[in-house]
Amino acid sequence: MQRQSLGRVGIGLTFLLSVAPSAVCVSAPAVKLPMAQIVRARRAHFKELGRAMKALADQLRESHPDWSIVVRDSNRMTRLAGDLPGWFPVGSGPESGLTTRARASIWAEPTGFTHASQVLAARVRDLASAVSSRDRPLAHARAVAVGRACGSCHRQFRAHSSWW
Repeated sequence: MQRQSLGRVGIGLTFLLSVAPSAVCVSAPAVKLPMAQIVRARRAHFKELGRAMKALADQLRESHPDWSIVVRDSNRMTRLAGDLPGWFPVGSGPESGLTTRARASIWAEPTGFTHASQVLAARVRDLASAVSSRDRPLAHARAVAVGRACGSCHRQFRAHSSWW
């Protein structure tokens, strides 16, 4: 009887030891990325957003745009614009000591930055709506509005590059 009892304890202990590590991993807090990695990712996201905007605008200048490209890039811009505020965690600005064109005003004036990113997201959604209707003149006008939203935010929250 004792032997059977130890067998059950052994099985229970084996189960507990095999499950416990995975339970600990599931409940462990998320690992924070190093600031350098965050800044590199932010740059990559902005480059992707810029490439999508350029490809879309180039197509809309054509008399017969390739709507598959326009739709693809409109969708990409919608996703990226919605994610944009998350690219600027506290500590990823100039105070990090890393090379970044993000001004400290992003964190000093979070309401203004949030508003600017919301305006961009709204303009991109307007563009996506025009793209879905395949109305080239309307989509072009909405793309110009997206460009203005980008420029407005850049004037307030992005430092100038030393090469221009």
